[in-house]
Amino acid sequence: MARAACLAGAAAIGNAVTAALVKSAMTILSDKGATGFFLAWQTYTFVVVGSASVFLLGYALQAGPLIASQPALTLGDAVVSFVLGITLYAESMRQGLWLVPALFGAALLCYGVFTLSRTRCLEQCITPGAEDKPRHQDQHSTAPTA
Repeated sequence: MARAACLAGAAAIGNAVTAALVKSAMTILSDKGATGFFLAWQTYTFVVVGSASVFLLGYALQAGPLIASQPALTLGDAVVSFVLGITLYAESMRQGLWLVPALFGAALLCYGVFTLSRTRCLEQCITPGAEDKPRHQDQHSTAPTA
């Protein structure tokens, strides 16, 4: 399960980096045209990083149940994309009243992800057959003897 979560986290980071590279490549396309786009390193890097992210995601989904990899994938991509947007592109968050629904949405997303990751299904994935076993067995059988 930890392997699935780590691979999903790596895939999330790769997806966020891919999005940043695509943004950069599209800026080059709009400024310098198709020639500049195909000569830019960002174009080829986002293809490589994006492909690697898809492979990592595939390995994460094979390494464990979806419930193990989904929190890292969902939250990791959003957080890393947010940080890259602020640090690389000097983007800023809206202030004032816009901050209230944004924070509420982020809190709701975190709550949903962590609530789903703590369901009974996860317990069954960690210890298969746990529900099949009776909680206590009666030592004295009441079966009739012949």
